[in-house]
Amino acid sequence: MQARLDFSSLPKYLKIRQSDLPYAIGLALGIGYLAINDTFFVIVLASLALVFGAMYYCAKIVPFLEKTIGHRISIWHVGVLVLGATMVLGLVEPANAVFLSDLESKVTDLLTSSSSGITAESIGLIFDFFRVVFILFIVAAAIFAFVQAQQGNDPRPIVGTIVIALGTIMGVDVLTVLIAGGSAA
Repeated sequence: MQARLDFSSLPKYLKIRQSDLPYAIGLALGIGYLAINDTFFVIVLASLALVFGAMYYCAKIVPFLEKTIGHRISIWHVGVLVLGATMVLGLVEPANAVFLSDLESKVTDLLTSSSSGITAESIGLIFDFFRVVFILFIVAAAIFAFVQAQQGNDPRPIVGTIVIALGTIMGVDVLTVLIAGGSAA
């Protein structure tokens, strides 16, 4: 008798069919292997997951915003907003963003001291992009939670996602200080 796994409680976008299970296990094992052997690649993958997760929540609030402002919003509008905010915040000196600042300085020191050819300005722009995406993710998720509450739905899963995101950023900052040293300000 073969045991059946029940994936019905997963969100719609994470549904795994029984035939997908070997691929999901293979993906998890591959990411685990790469995390051990090529950590930078996994960091890039995690960063992309953060970006696309933020875009997912932005897309979830688009119908509400479209009704509110009376204009159609496409993914291109959201992309221009993210890139525009990144460029504008990159021009303001200094950015003085509290989160990820120690990690940014450590990555800048590491990559500029090596012969990678990546400039400190490029690294700063990348971290500014991550900060903008993170803040847009928090704002979009908060608006989506508000809309869910107004419609009589349960906003707690979305609020939980916001708390997890904030905890992750704080955890990255604490681990950066503990592992690589830095200012504990």
